[in-house]
Amino acid sequence: ATGFDTISLDKFDEYYYNQSKDVITSLEMERLMNAAGPTGGKVVRLSNGEHPKDIVFIQCVGSRDVTCRGKSYCSKICCMYTAKHAMLTREKYPDTDVYVFYIDVRSPGKNYDEFYRRAVEEYGVHYIKGMVGKVVPEGGKLKVQASDLLDNRQLHIDADMVVLAAAIEPDKSARSIATMLTASMDTNDFFTEAHPKLRPVESPTAGVFLSGTCQG
Repeated sequence: ATGFDTISLDKFDEYYYNQSKDVITSLEMERLMNAAGPTGGKVVRLSNGEHPKDIVFIQCVGSRDVTCRGKSYCSKICCMYTAKHAMLTREKYPDTDVYVFYIDVRSPGKNYDEFYRRAVEEYGVHYIKGMVGKVVPEGGKLKVQASDLLDNRQLHIDADMVVLAAAIEPDKSARSIATMLTASMDTNDFFTEAHPKLRPVESPTAGVFLSGTCQG
């Protein structure tokens, strides 16, 4: 059970993550919404403490990325936790407009697609198929430049907060643990199972079992 890290966003300067306090990762959003978090569960802009009226979620930041910046694989969990964050935000702050930019929604688990559809149909979250090209701070706002592939148009949204679903990667300790246990790994440093259907949580090495994101 080696856990995971989120990838470094140093190579994704177009989203202004390292320069603006109002551009955060989904993991930081989770912490912000937690009652035991730094704001007592209140969603506020970290730059000025005000409640954001427009929030933009950007999916697949570093995931499904064929360039050398990110990871070629899908991180699998991002679509669902973004839907959760979007619904919780809309439930707690109905006056907030929430936008989600995505490549395509991947919700393969039991009742997952129904969960995502609730975000759209019951909570009024704006799901837009397209990618964000740039985030530019201007006049106290974050100007989000993006494309809507279904309507074939360019969008400019004045956001108060931008949330990045950063790709996940194996913990740095995973490779050394695999060497110590002579366990098998794939090219992305995830542990491989003995058989995907018949022995899905066993390593090919006898007595070694796989838990959680050490596997993918």
